[in-house]
Amino acid sequence: MSGAGLQQPNGEATGMKAESEEQVLVHEEFTYIYGAATQVLKCGPGKDLWKNENAPRLLFLVIPGNPGLAGYYRTFIQTLYSGLNRQYPVWVVSHAGHCKVPHGMEMMEETDVNKLDDVFGLEGQIKHKLNFLRKNVPKDVKLVLVGHSIGCYIALEMMKHEPELEILRSMLLFPTIERMAQSPQGKFMTPLLCQLRYILYMPIFLMTLLPERVKSSLLRFALQGPKYDESSIATSIDLINMDCVANIMYLASQEMRKVLERDSTTIRQHLKKLTFYYGVTDMWCPMQYYEEMKMEFPDGDIRLCEKGIRHAFVLDASKEVAEMITDWVQDDLARL
Repeated sequence: MSGAGLQQPNGEATGMKAESEEQVLVHEEFTYIYGAATQVLKCGPGKDLWKNENAPRLLFLVIPGNPGLAGYYRTFIQTLYSGLNRQYPVWVVSHAGHCKVPHGMEMMEETDVNKLDDVFGLEGQIKHKLNFLRKNVPKDVKLVLVGHSIGCYIALEMMKHEPELEILRSMLLFPTIERMAQSPQGKFMTPLLCQLRYILYMPIFLMTLLPERVKSSLLRFALQGPKYDESSIATSIDLINMDCVANIMYLASQEMRKVLERDSTTIRQHLKKLTFYYGVTDMWCPMQYYEEMKMEFPDGDIRLCEKGIRHAFVLDASKEVAEMITDWVQDDLARL
């Protein structure tokens, strides 16, 4: 089942650009990938893109963090698409089950669920993204993967398991690719996610019963500040449903248990195609992880944020990060 190509402009104009991302239409689709409900947001030509012989054979694909709702990246993909002079499509695919499904659509497809792998878990999410590519993108289309947080781990695993993918560059933003449970934030969150997860469901369930305007007011209070992206507030409201929350917390619990040692072999194998971007105050991948990466891979493109951008950049710094990526990828695009 697939939703209609809804076009919903969003975002604020940037003063220096002739065309603002406010004018960039975002196509929204809901579909089943690997048996699970999935939301896809697309900037650029919507349907039948690859049937056009003149279509660019390059796709920018954003792989989210957790929560993996595509809506958090709406302003990000609009800004990135504008910065690329609208030459290349920019898509973001939600994690399996990380979306508020439209009326009449179930979280899981009507199929023999027992035959499917654990699609909502970490390994399942990797297979989910590979399945998405096989289903939607021709093999000859080159990819720029933009991973965020656990999306960086998924991107590296995709490159490891599908070496035939035509990867031009992988941009790994605030990369949680190692020792998550040992990070400062992981030490606090691991007991909550792994031992007390079901206890947390009750207050979340009570929140789902609140009227939409009350949810919106509470979220605006929690996210108070002039810089917060409006689309992130709308997406946070969509997040407050039990199916979505259960899938988010289940994936997070697996992250704590399974993201252990850094996969230096895969990183070394693809080093020339990788760009890492670490945060100075990031409690999920602290400065120690950045420094150790720099020591092990002195020739790698491993950068440290000098702008005070937080791990959850989609809440208030989508435009700044998208503009940085636009600059970073210019050399790669010039070689096409």
